[in-house]
Amino acid sequence: MSALPQVDQDSLPDRLVTGLSKIGLAMKSRTWRRKGRQGIGPLQIQVLTFLRSRPNQSATVSTIARELSVKLPTASEVIRTLEQKRLVRRRRRELDNRVVTVHLTSLGAKAGYVENRWPEILASATENLSTQEQVALLTTLVKLIRALQLQGEIQVARMCVSCEHFRPDAHEDLHSPHHCGFYDAAFGDEAFRLDCPEYMEASLEDSPQRVNASETVKAAKSALA
Repeated sequence: MSALPQVDQDSLPDRLVTGLSKIGLAMKSRTWRRKGRQGIGPLQIQVLTFLRSRPNQSATVSTIARELSVKLPTASEVIRTLEQKRLVRRRRRELDNRVVTVHLTSLGAKAGYVENRWPEILASATENLSTQEQVALLTTLVKLIRALQLQGEIQVARMCVSCEHFRPDAHEDLHSPHHCGFYDAAFGDEAFRLDCPEYMEASLEDSPQRVNASETVKAAKSALA
């Protein structure tokens, strides 16, 4: 059996980027098909979805801009449009009227809920992966997101690998090699969090070490074998 020809064949990283782009395009396309004709664009949906994920369904304009990796004027314009559609309402804080808090309305919560089915769709798709593959994918995503953060391309997420409480490879147990100082508990790669409410950002000196220590896909596979 002959090998695949190398001519005109994209590199492996290029093909990975193509695959991730296809998933992102499918998510945006589905959102636009369902809501585009109602005048709710993808960025507006992201704002609604983010607010819906918050405990009190509210956030400051600066927080929204930071979480969505957009400039403050862009976030302000999107929020202004959503307010005109009665999907959000803005309030100025009494102690500091320079700070504007955005609150999700009942109508906005409903719109965000309709579009929040993608996690369910992707979760269903990942069920086709074995446990080993799911752990490897999670660890790879954590590593990829952290690399983009260190490059300054996206904001710091509340992940284990950049958290002050995270102690990588603190235990000899292959199933649970890491340690969380907040919960004082050992855990494995399958328990990595991407958005933890107890997150506390670690110092920059510790960050590279924590990222390298989290490269344990092979160990996870051995533990689950």
